[in-house]
Amino acid sequence: MSIECLNRALKIEGLNPTQKLILVILANYADENNTCYPSYKHITKMIGLNTVKSVQQAVKHFVELGYVQIEHRTLDNGGFTSNRYHLKLPSVNKNPSTLQDTPHISTTTTNTKDNTKVKYSENFEWFWKLYPRHVSKKNAYKSFTKIHESEHSKILYAVELFQKENKQTEERFIPHPTTWLNQERWNDYFEIDDHGVSRPKHKNKSLNNLAG
Repeated sequence: MSIECLNRALKIEGLNPTQKLILVILANYADENNTCYPSYKHITKMIGLNTVKSVQQAVKHFVELGYVQIEHRTLDNGGFTSNRYHLKLPSVNKNPSTLQDTPHISTTTTNTKDNTKVKYSENFEWFWKLYPRHVSKKNAYKSFTKIHESEHSKILYAVELFQKENKQTEERFIPHPTTWLNQERWNDYFEIDDHGVSRPKHKNKSLNNLAG
C-alpha cells in the first residue's frame, strides 16, 4: 500500500461519498509505483453496490479529472483481465492550487498548554481537522496510533460523515475524539456482509448514487 497515495486520495474534494470511497480503495491497493488492478467486480462487492456500472462510471469520472490512467491488460490467450490503474493524484504541497479547498495542515501542535512540539501523522491531522470537537489532541493521537493503519481509510471516511451529521449539534453533546476512537465508532458506518467483507452502511442517499 502506498501511504502517500492514500493520503492524497483522502484529501480530494468535490466527490460524493461513494466516489470518494472508490478512489480511496484504489489508493489503498496501490503499490510503490501508485498502480493497482482490482477488478470492477471486486470493488463493487467491497462497497455493496448492486452492479459494476456505478464503479465503471466513477472510474470514468476519475479519468476525466486526470486522477487515473487506465492500462488495459490481456492474458496470454488474448483474453482480457482486470485493468491496471495508474493513479495521478495531485500533491497538496507541490501544487496547492489543484485542491483549492484543502488547507495546509501543520505537523506541529498549536495548543499553548503543550510544553513541547508534537509531530502528528498526516492521517491523524486530517482526522483532527474533520472531527467536530477539538478536545485533548495528545490523548486522541495516542488512541489513534493504537489503531492499525488498515483502518485509517475507514476512520477518515466515517469521520467526514460524522462531521456532516453533527453540523447543528451543540459541541457539549459531541463525544470527545478520544472516546470516539476508543469505542471504534467509525464502525457504526460499516457492516459485515455474508462473505465477511466490510462495507459502508447506506445511511445517505448519496452512497447509492454516483454523479455522471
